[in-house]
Amino acid sequence: MNSRLISLRAVLALAISATCTFAIAQETTIIKPQTTPSGIEYVSGGIGDRQQDAMNVMRKDYNLRLTFARPGSGEYLADVRVMIENADNAKVLDTTSPGPLLFAKLPPGAYRITAEFEGQRQVKKATIQDGQPKGLVYRFAKK
Repeated sequence: MNSRLISLRAVLALAISATCTFAIAQETTIIKPQTTPSGIEYVSGGIGDRQQDAMNVMRKDYNLRLTFARPGSGEYLADVRVMIENADNAKVLDTTSPGPLLFAKLPPGAYRITAEFEGQRQVKKATIQDGQPKGLVYRFAKK
């Protein structure tokens, strides 16, 4: 009977350990930064609470912060195409954001940022200065 009790305790301990490890793994979401051919580092995502939390942790590391949403409701949008051009009209970033947030590390300078969603295009300009992050919100109405 003692060996049976010990085996049961061992199985229970193993089950609890596996469950805790799985729960910890689920709580940690990693969004890996990407780098464009021109050397611009960016990260995008933000679908669900875990990705939102991960993006908020990384926010401080990026000086351009884009958000994509619906006007009025604030509903977040995904699959927004983003193009960033510098003052020389050179494209420094061209990607589709899989979530409502896109953060980029840009050198100081003037930029033209274009976002496209459901056939709608919005263009905004931003000047990036050292130590002064810039946030832009793109709002796309339903068609």
